[in-house]
Amino acid sequence: MVFHFGFRRYRLPLRSPLRTAHGPWAEREGLLVRLVDEAGRSGFGEVAPVPWFGTETLAEAEEACRGLGGKVSAKVLDAVPERFGCVRFALACARVEVERLALKAPSRTQSGDSALGATRSTSSRLPVAALLTAGRAALQELRAKLETGFLAFKWKVGVERAEDELGVLDDLLAALPGYAKLRLDANGAWDRRAAARWLERCAERPVEFVEQPVAPADEDALLGLAQDYPVTLALDESVVRLAEARRWQSQGWPGVFVIKPVLCGPLPEIEAWVRESKADIVLSSAIETAAGRAAILPWAVGSGVTKRALGFGVGEVFAEDKWNGPVLGARADAGWAHGVNLEELWTALS
Repeated sequence: MVFHFGFRRYRLPLRSPLRTAHGPWAEREGLLVRLVDEAGRSGFGEVAPVPWFGTETLAEAEEACRGLGGKVSAKVLDAVPERFGCVRFALACARVEVERLALKAPSRTQSGDSALGATRSTSSRLPVAALLTAGRAALQELRAKLETGFLAFKWKVGVERAEDELGVLDDLLAALPGYAKLRLDANGAWDRRAAARWLERCAERPVEFVEQPVAPADEDALLGLAQDYPVTLALDESVVRLAEARRWQSQGWPGVFVIKPVLCGPLPEIEAWVRESKADIVLSSAIETAAGRAAILPWAVGSGVTKRALGFGVGEVFAEDKWNGPVLGARADAGWAHGVNLEELWTALS
C-alpha cells in the first residue's frame, strides 16, 4: 500500500507553565502527520517529543518526516528506526486508521472492534489519576479533585526544598481518604540519600508508587532502592522506549513501568510486549494534544493492558481548548475520542 504523506508543525502555549524537577514547561511543540491512501481515506498521528526525557528532538523528528517524501509505502513506514519512537507512534496511529477505514470497520469510538486487534467496549472505563500542582497548592487541588470523583493523584516532587515538600506530603496523606491513592513523581531529581529519606517517610502509607526517584543513569541506586524499601517504585525516564523496558525486565526490575505511548512507539508493539511479559504498567501523558490522546485513550481503555489509573489527568493544559479535547474527568471511556475533530486540528495548522 502506498500513502500520500504530509506533516505540519505546531507550537502551542500552555494555559499555565507546568512545574517539574526539570524546570517550568510553558509551551508544547510537535508535529501532526497525515497519511492518505489512493482512495482518499486519511489518518492522523501526533509527534510530540520530549528531548530531556531521551526522545528524538523535534528537529530530528521533522527531518525524519521530511525524508519520507510526499509518497510513502508501508515497507518504508515499517523501516523507520526504533530511535524515532515519537515518529513511529504517529505514523502507526495514522496508518491504523487508514487501514481500518479501508476495511470499512466501524468507528473506533462506536465499536467493540479495533484495527489494533484488541476487544473494545464503549461501556468500559478506567480511572484517571489527577495531576496536582507542585508545592503547597496541591492541598487545595486535592480537596477540589476529590469532590469531582478522582480516586488517584500524582504529585510532582523534587521541585522545592525537601523539608517543605515533606511537610506537604504529610498534609496530603492526612487529607487523603482511605479509598484513594497518591503517586509521587521526582523526575529523577533526588540522589540516593534523598530518595531513601522520602521512601522511609512513605513506608506503610497510602503511596501507590514513587516514580523515578533518581536519575536514569544511576541504575544501581534504582535497583538497590527497590530492594531495600517496601514502597513500590516506578520507572519513567528510564523506559522511554520498549527496548529500555525490556532491558530493565531482564535485570529483574520488581516495580512498575510508566509508559508514555506518544514517546514509546506504536501502540500494537506496546500491547504485544505487555501481553508477552505481563509487565505492570501505567499509561501516562507526555502533554500531548487531543490528536495523540484520540488514539491512546480508546486503546488504553479497551486493550486491558493495565488496570491502574491512567496518568492523563493533567487538566485542560492548552490555552486553546480545541487542543485539549473534551474534558477528561475521573473516569476515561473509549468514547472520549468521539469529541476530537482531527481534520479541524490539521486544518488549524495550515
